[in-house]
Amino acid sequence: MNNTKILIVDDIEDNLLVLENVLKKLNVKIIKAHSGNEALASTFDHDFSLIILDVMMPGMNGYETAELLKSDTKTAKIPIIFLTAQEQNEAMELKAYSKGAIDFLYKPLNTTILISKVKILLDLYLMKQDIENIMIRQLTQKPKILIVDDISENLLVLNKLLKRLDVEVIKAKSGNEALSQTLYHDFALIILDVQMPEMDGYEVADFLKSDEKTVNIPIIFVTAIDRNDTKEIRGYDKGAIDFIFKPFNEFILISKVKIFLEMYEIRIGLENLIIDRTKNLREINNKLEIEVIKNRIATKKLIAAKSDLNSLINSIPSILVAFDNTGRITSMNLEAENFTEKSAKEAIGKTVNDIFPLYQKYIPNIQEIINQKKQINFEKIKIIINNETQFFSLAIFPLIQENAKGAVMRINNITEKIKLEEMLVQSEKMLSVGGLAAGMAHEINNPLAGIIQNTQVLKKRISEESPKNLEIAKEEGISFKAMSNYMEKRGIFKMIDFIMLSGERAAMIVENMLSFARKSESDITPLSLPELMDKTLDMASTDYDLKKKYDFKQIKIIKEYQKNLPLLNCESSKIQQVLLNVLKNGAHAMADFHQKNKNKQQKNPSFTIRIKKDNKFARIEIEDNGPGMDEKTQKRIFEPFFTTKEIGTGTGLGLSISYFIITEDHEGKMMAESEIGKGSKFIIELPFDRTNK
Repeated sequence: MNNTKILIVDDIEDNLLVLENVLKKLNVKIIKAHSGNEALASTFDHDFSLIILDVMMPGMNGYETAELLKSDTKTAKIPIIFLTAQEQNEAMELKAYSKGAIDFLYKPLNTTILISKVKILLDLYLMKQDIENIMIRQLTQKPKILIVDDISENLLVLNKLLKRLDVEVIKAKSGNEALSQTLYHDFALIILDVQMPEMDGYEVADFLKSDEKTVNIPIIFVTAIDRNDTKEIRGYDKGAIDFIFKPFNEFILISKVKIFLEMYEIRIGLENLIIDRTKNLREINNKLEIEVIKNRIATKKLIAAKSDLNSLINSIPSILVAFDNTGRITSMNLEAENFTEKSAKEAIGKTVNDIFPLYQKYIPNIQEIINQKKQINFEKIKIIINNETQFFSLAIFPLIQENAKGAVMRINNITEKIKLEEMLVQSEKMLSVGGLAAGMAHEINNPLAGIIQNTQVLKKRISEESPKNLEIAKEEGISFKAMSNYMEKRGIFKMIDFIMLSGERAAMIVENMLSFARKSESDITPLSLPELMDKTLDMASTDYDLKKKYDFKQIKIIKEYQKNLPLLNCESSKIQQVLLNVLKNGAHAMADFHQKNKNKQQKNPSFTIRIKKDNKFARIEIEDNGPGMDEKTQKRIFEPFFTTKEIGTGTGLGLSISYFIITEDHEGKMMAESEIGKGSKFIIELPFDRTNK
């Protein structure tokens, strides 16, 4: 309909604008006129398919304008719809129909009804224009009209009225009877009562429109119920071309029926003309009809596919953004809206960098990407959002269609994936070390035991006044006391003590290594995490190793425990070992940090401990205000033997064992978050539903 023109005539500009906005949906060209004279003048410059004419206008009113239009051979056949803001008035309607109107509507307009009527009238007018360009043979039989009503009196009135039009009237008293009549007759029009028992008019219309034979028969609904926009709209939705309320005006009904008889005659005339054409022409026409049907089906499928595609795109968890060759956004999905907190409507027309400023440095020259048709990928982008490190992958895909000038950007938040990969690598390392530790520990244990035992015996022997030692002293010509003083002065006892201490430390390392290679018997019991944490804090405050470095009692403890937490099935001693390891690491880190910064108004050392339920997990957070860790250190803290402490002050196995206990023994998760100068936070998650296996 892109070449179709509609003239709208109203002396009020706002009314014209409203009409214009509604009718533009039909893809037609709208010409406006503010008076009757201006409307008549427009007909010299344009060929109109329809005129929508206001009744009440100063100077020349709508009736007078219509009279002049119908008196001119050029404009006489243009359909006219009258509009008025006056109250419903049958006399006005009759006058309009007498001036050649084909419909009469009241303001304010129901846009659904207006669009339905305009579509029908445009189809009729365009068909008439086509047919008038060719010769049409006279019809050899009267057109048939089917009237359907369950009340005999109504059928008699309608029959008598329609006989004036030289038509054959077929009557039906129910929906089933009406459908049966369509098997034996070809109807030009069906006038259908809405309210009928068993099958009402709407249901009958559904059956008619679902049958290929009857789908194109025009239906006029009639009803005795009060005027109701909802029922009227439903009628049009079922395929009606008009909706008339009883008692109806005979003149108006006849006028409307004439229009659709004319349409029927045109259709039959066209069919007869086509029959006269050659076989080749008929085949071409059939092919065209098939293509039209296919096109309609394809259009419907395309609309449905577009809807399905939109639903699919909006269900994808990735951020998807389409933009043109200038970098301006043309569409984006729901995930993009949620991430940017901007609707697609707000974003369309703005540049990608305006809506996604965080990724600006990763988006190269858009024009160059599109011209080269080359995909761009960034696998791991690190961005700080709300003081939290997050990782993203970003890809830009230029559109590959020949005439397409644009691209699509996909962004995925891969933070959890990165963390899981790191945890997997960590678990694999732990398992590898466990296997290695088992072999090494057994090989080292035997000679190590010999060193410790022999050193103990050696110290005992040289410290005792045994006959053997006295004999040795006598041979050397010195007293045993003098010999002991000599050995003490030379530091021999200290060296022996150091050998014993080193051996014992090595034995402890071996024992820790063995914990990777074996699982102790499970002693799973239900326990309260807050109670276990409090016991662990008491233990830390009396820990000798901590006191040597820093008095734990000087650390401020902030507890944030969720109330009424369910009991957790776990191995109490092992979880306590994990908690103590984390507390000791944090205390050592804060001791050095706060000692170095005691003159810089540094806050007092503190732990913030949170225990809460997170879905099916118990979540423990232990956060300190120590020096924090850089990214490189964070990646290695759970590795066996990795330590940042001075040589001789740490084995590097505390956090590794803790990680192993949580992930392997308890099927949980252990993570760390930190930033230089802002402290560290260790997060432990343990499942509630774990049972003793």
